[in-house]
Amino acid sequence: MIEQTTPASTPDATDGDGSTLPSAYDLFVAIAAVVSIGVITWQLTLPATSEVSRLLEIFDWAFCALFLVDYLRHIVLAKNKLKYIFTWGIFDLGSSIPAVGPLRYARVARLLRIVRMLRAGRMLAEVYRRDRTAFAVALLMAAGLITVIGVSAAVLHVERDAAGATITTGPEAAWWGVVTVSTVGYGDITPVTDTGRVLAVILMVVGIGLFATFAGAVANVFTRQVQRSANIDSLEDRLIRMERHQRDIHTSLKKLQSPAPDD
Repeated sequence: MIEQTTPASTPDATDGDGSTLPSAYDLFVAIAAVVSIGVITWQLTLPATSEVSRLLEIFDWAFCALFLVDYLRHIVLAKNKLKYIFTWGIFDLGSSIPAVGPLRYARVARLLRIVRMLRAGRMLAEVYRRDRTAFAVALLMAAGLITVIGVSAAVLHVERDAAGATITTGPEAAWWGVVTVSTVGYGDITPVTDTGRVLAVILMVVGIGLFATFAGAVANVFTRQVQRSANIDSLEDRLIRMERHQRDIHTSLKKLQSPAPDD
């Protein structure tokens, strides 16, 4: 069973030995941390003016937004918020800074993402040791993210010089990738080459799997919330019954201790 464990979160459930397991959300963030390092490394090998570099920069923005949301989530869930903010929170916040515009001066903050990746690797290693099914889900998430990024870059590469191409820039490739992986298909930007269309089919198939995985993860979260609420209600009912039982016992004891009336 996939459950939750993070430095600043409250575990939802435990496995057989009483220790917690990461939720689908935590697995996705861990996978995103690992994949983002690959995106940064790839981007460093490209000229800054390259359209593929611009495309990777957009994906890096998406990762940074995810890490910022995760940072805020940890603050909300942390029992000791100040301790988190000044320990792991420093690395989590630093990893959410994109190296664009005036923030390019904080490019060194990207190095903090390595710490996040190492922590994610430790989590994934623990999941592999204790829950192979959860690890398989993590691999599917990784494959999905890598496919979306790789196919978007490949389509940009094969389309940008084709006659009548509509995918010629990084932002256009990113828009096409999001629209295609979500299977929305507006049709405003489409591949014109045979290779591009084959890649589009691959991305559509991957998109169906990704959305099915995410839908299952969201359903799992809501199911846990309902189960937790039901458990709380059941616990409250038991406490009420115990309190009534204690009152009945107390009343019976008082009756037994009271002196019998004189004849």
